[in-house]
Amino acid sequence: MSENLSPAEILDAIRIGLEQNRVDLYLQPVVSLPQRKVRFYEVFSRIRRDDGTVMLPQQYLDVAAEAGLIATIDNFLLFRCIQLVRRVRRDKLEVGFFCNLSRHALADQEFFPQLTEFLERNSDLAEALVFELSQNDAEDPVIAPRLAELRALGFSFSMDNVRALDLNFDSLAERQFRFVKLEAEKLLSDQSQATMAIHISDLKEAMKRAGIDLIAEKVEHEPEVVGLLEFNVDLGQGYLFGEPMPARDSA
Repeated sequence: MSENLSPAEILDAIRIGLEQNRVDLYLQPVVSLPQRKVRFYEVFSRIRRDDGTVMLPQQYLDVAAEAGLIATIDNFLLFRCIQLVRRVRRDKLEVGFFCNLSRHALADQEFFPQLTEFLERNSDLAEALVFELSQNDAEDPVIAPRLAELRALGFSFSMDNVRALDLNFDSLAERQFRFVKLEAEKLLSDQSQATMAIHISDLKEAMKRAGIDLIAEKVEHEPEVVGLLEFNVDLGQGYLFGEPMPARDSA
């Protein structure tokens, strides 16, 4: 992994990576519990530098956003993801994919029409491809019409980076949100249980009634799995089940 790079070095690596097609696809499994069968993969981007080292999103996203390059990176990621989904469907593998889509890409006046045109041509993949957004982005009124356009093409959504659980799950379901991801540690900690507006068992039931699946993410320890099973959480993601790996090695 590339470390201790200046913003100028990061920006240079981003531009060269885009020019030379070194934006790589990494996949992390989302598994069923307790069977631990892979049900989905979340798709991440990594940028390879010319010396072979890899830059993680947390290293380059802020720099890319400031330089107006997020939509370009999302475009690379989505194009590669569509290729992967087609290959997986051709091989008749029963897995779906979560692909992150940023507010920057959705709000981009030039990129978004190209995105919808591309997705319209590939709308047959809508059942296997779920777009993932943070709670902040999902609730942003500026991009709500953009999500409606993707929804009209048959695509559905997942919410992560949840900061508040006072969610209207019926409203989310109407907007085609089919998954919500919450960190396992927060779900299971006594402190979180005391401060949450709704208990995890009631939360799971409310989501189930709305047709939304709860995914416990950042699962890293076996005891967390035991706790999640006690609350009937049936999907998990985290290093315990597999770290992000290059797509060529994962699927």
